[in-house]
Amino acid sequence: MKNMFTNADYRKRFNDLLSRVNRGGVDNLVDYLEKNGFFVAPCSSQYHGAREGGLLEHSVNVTELALKLREVIACDVPEESVIIAGLFHDCGKAGYYGKQNYTENRLKGGKLSESKPYATNGDRLPMPHQTVSAILLTKFMPLTEQEVYAILYHNGLYTPDGRVIQGKETPLLLLIHFADMWASRFTEVEYTPVTDGGLF
Repeated sequence: MKNMFTNADYRKRFNDLLSRVNRGGVDNLVDYLEKNGFFVAPCSSQYHGAREGGLLEHSVNVTELALKLREVIACDVPEESVIIAGLFHDCGKAGYYGKQNYTENRLKGGKLSESKPYATNGDRLPMPHQTVSAILLTKFMPLTEQEVYAILYHNGLYTPDGRVIQGKETPLLLLIHFADMWASRFTEVEYTPVTDGGLF
């Protein structure tokens, strides 16, 4: 199924979500993200959101799903924390230190690769995007311990450093982790036949 929303639609949804956050530094953070390509960056090199604006789309999808889960589960996680962790859990995938995270993956003949349109920028030091996300956010606004934890470990046990959280998951972390997994595995992936070597 093809996404019917435009980047402008996602930007409006982003702004609507962010308007519910009452924390100093938000405007400066958004200015920084604008200048560093957050709203046009891809979300991955070849899987979910591997297109211009994919990072914005993914961030909004994760946040909206996490808020719905919060409501259904009726947990006492503050809405503001869900919005902050959801919208910005991957902001480290945008540019920082003047370098974009993903660059176009051009083949030897100069054509853009269809199977993997982006590559990780080799000019950036290999810092995990979730670490960069937490560092960037704390430059602009105070985060709670729960928010930092959810951002740092939103990939759950899927990363080598994720093993430390086993048995120490928190409600906010699980909301963001599940919403992130669902969005990236189902909401944002167009159907790909198994024979194509796709995700499923």
